[in-house]
Amino acid sequence: MIRVAINGYGNLGRGAEQAITKNEDMELVVVFTRRDPASVTTQGAPVAHVDDMPAWADKIDVCLNCGGSATDLIEQTPAAAALFNTVDSFDTHARIPEHFAAVDAAAKASGTSP
Repeated sequence: MIRVAINGYGNLGRGAEQAITKNEDMELVVVFTRRDPASVTTQGAPVAHVDDMPAWADKIDVCLNCGGSATDLIEQTPAAAALFNTVDSFDTHARIPEHFAAVDAAAKASGTSP
């Protein structure tokens, strides 16, 4: 069973949650948000504030970073990569090499995989 976290619960995060529920080999363990966790309603997964990510480090196999490329993923993915194996959808083409280098450095320093 692949234990998945979602970081960011906008349209992309909600879509990722729906996709996870359709896969028998995946389990959504937690949704991370910058909002007040009590204000976020998922399809059943617990919600935690992004500041609480370190408490989940040994409970997650992969973190899906579902923020926006323009501002969110530049910070979110390297921070998550320091704790988890990560996947994101960064698509600011001119900045992909820079983004990859930042995520790779964070992952290598902690022994995770971008």
